Amino acid sequence: PTAEPATAAIVDAPPLETAPATETAGGIATGPTSGMQLAYAEASHPPYPPAALRAGYQGTVVLKVLVDIDGRPLRVEVDTGSGYRELDDAARRHVLRRWRFQPAMHDGQPARAIGLVPITFSLDRN
Repeated sequence: PTAEPATAAIVDAPPLETAPATETAGGIATGPTSGMQLAYAEASHPPYPPAALRAGYQGTVVLKVLVDIDGRPLRVEVDTGSGYRELDDAARRHVLRRWRFQPAMHDGQPARAIGLVPITFSLDRN
């Protein structure tokens, strides 16, 4: 069977920053910073896993992504699963390997940030 009709979509909403700020005694932020919004720089659709396609699995996974100061994802974890490990793992691996974000800014400087990214896998042919 072909994977043509199935899609994996990025939900039309920017990821939401969720991490509290961490500061050293000198006041310099060392951990993920709060109060910022992440934006996508490169966000391709993850490929639909063939076994999940054959089984008819579909759903939305929400990933928690730690983004470095250069926009690369450093860590990607499943925040809310789709109900199917194959879909969750495919989305997590794809975002970690292929996606890039615009660096979050804090006081005019790039900063690490954590965002939530929803990805929907759907068998809908529309």
